[in-house]
Amino acid sequence: MSSPICWSCVQRDGIILAEAGCDDGSTNVIKTAQKITKMKPTAGWEVSRNFSMSSNPFRGIKFHLYECAGEIDDRPSDDIIIWAFSCVYNTTECVLDKLVFVSEPLRGMPWWREGATLSAQPSFAPTLQQQMENVEQIDKLAKMQQHVDETTAIMQNNIENILERGDKIEDLQEEAQKLNAAAKVFKKNAKKVKRFRCFRTPSMA
Repeated sequence: MSSPICWSCVQRDGIILAEAGCDDGSTNVIKTAQKITKMKPTAGWEVSRNFSMSSNPFRGIKFHLYECAGEIDDRPSDDIIIWAFSCVYNTTECVLDKLVFVSEPLRGMPWWREGATLSAQPSFAPTLQQQMENVEQIDKLAKMQQHVDETTAIMQNNIENILERGDKIEDLQEEAQKLNAAAKVFKKNAKKVKRFRCFRTPSMA
């Protein structure tokens, strides 16, 4: 089973600091990654929805975090750093909230705040890969749990059917007993009628 997270990256002001993942062989992941990373950086979430499910099953999602740049040359700065956390996925699972958390101590480092393209690749790409693999494991566990739940529901339904069938069998047995008792009464009365007729029949002698 392929990982539900196919690609992810961390950007600062449009510069990709670290990325991890691979394409599916049809460039769909690459196209979605390019689409989501180039979308206008608005505060909060951005979702790529430009592909139909038939042509591209992947979706891109990005979370923007605006941060004051702090001081430059000992003077307060009004400059804003825009952090972007992106991923391409083929399920509804997403790890961007975790990326925001685990990258927080690193976003103050010089190679994150001022580094060029992929400056954080050696140090942070393994973390991206690990988060993607964690989601894959969670996805597997979720599917296993769903399978267990479905099996449990089927077994419960079977048990209810067996119990219901048992009630029906008991009802049939009760009806059979009633019919058997009625048959005995009928047989007994039939014998009485036969004897009565024998007594009432004139002798042929």
